[in-house]
Amino acid sequence: MKVLHVLYSGLGGHGNVFFSMVDADEKHEVEFAAVFFGVEDVRNEYVKKAEACNLPWFYVKKKTGIDLDAYKKITSIILEQAPDIIFLHSSAYIFPARKAVKQSAKKMKIVVRETQANHLKTKQEWLGLCAALLKADHVVFLSKEYRDAVRKKLFFVFSNKKTSVIPNGIDLHLFSPAQKQDTDTIRIGMLSRLTASKDHVTLIHAFAKCIQENKTGKKMELHIAGEGETKPALQQLVSSLNLTGHVFFAGLLDVAELPAFINKLDIYVHATLGETMSTAIMQVMACRVPIIASDVLGVNNMVKDKQNGLLVQAKNESELCKAIWVFINDPVLAQTLATNAFNFATENYSNKKMLQSYKAIFND
Repeated sequence: MKVLHVLYSGLGGHGNVFFSMVDADEKHEVEFAAVFFGVEDVRNEYVKKAEACNLPWFYVKKKTGIDLDAYKKITSIILEQAPDIIFLHSSAYIFPARKAVKQSAKKMKIVVRETQANHLKTKQEWLGLCAALLKADHVVFLSKEYRDAVRKKLFFVFSNKKTSVIPNGIDLHLFSPAQKQDTDTIRIGMLSRLTASKDHVTLIHAFAKCIQENKTGKKMELHIAGEGETKPALQQLVSSLNLTGHVFFAGLLDVAELPAFINKLDIYVHATLGETMSTAIMQVMACRVPIIASDVLGVNNMVKDKQNGLLVQAKNESELCKAIWVFINDPVLAQTLATNAFNFATENYSNKKMLQSYKAIFND
């Protein structure tokens, strides 16, 4: 069975999920290929991984806004590759995929993995999802809450038979706990794209407040991994708060580098305005690191307050600072919640379990 994935070319959950599926296919029952598509250049990590796995891959550069020429290129690649399954990591790709299906003599099934958070969708993205619900063979949502919200809003095109819920999966061998050494430094960190939808500003202000309140005798550090358009403003904020030497920007890390980054942290904070399903939170759970996260859609269905982490109100630096001190002052609680999160991840977020669920749809 040949499955051609169409996914975003830059940093994000698309690439993580695609390569997690490739890694999970230990018996090589699926023939994978990829079209990396977007305004960003294809990540060098993706190229290296695809070539190491001997996977056919293509890159289509997209202009900002609607780019019909780029869509035509995607259609041409699909027709040339003639896969059994066209796997779209966003409903925005439905139009070139549907055009290819109509032009091809071969029967090809379209499976859409819908990933954009509902509250962040543009009108164009809602239109794409409507088209996917009508024209795709199957649409997969990442959580029940996410699917229910879409069903309520788009009831006129929604079909229970054509939709499923499949959580993302990660490589639980790669993301696993590591032995921690006692140090004189408290390390807090966050892993994500540096964009306006992530609440790094509140995190930095909360960290500054923690520095002012610190009476532990230990140094405090904030480590931020990722790249994006808000980085210059965040660096300026760090400088204005006199946090240079306390806040470190790790830049864009390859997937293989992420476990080491996560396992060096004492506390992970995921400050965000909303998610669909956070790959970073899954990875941190699997590494058994205590988690504090914003109490927003796409996060609070994964992190349960005082069960497997702590939830705080988004954009509330005082509440976030207070939660950080809860974990620092009560390491037993921190590790108890981290262990609960680890158990939750191993039961629910396996890439092998994810692939088996998708195979059932492919073969249906």
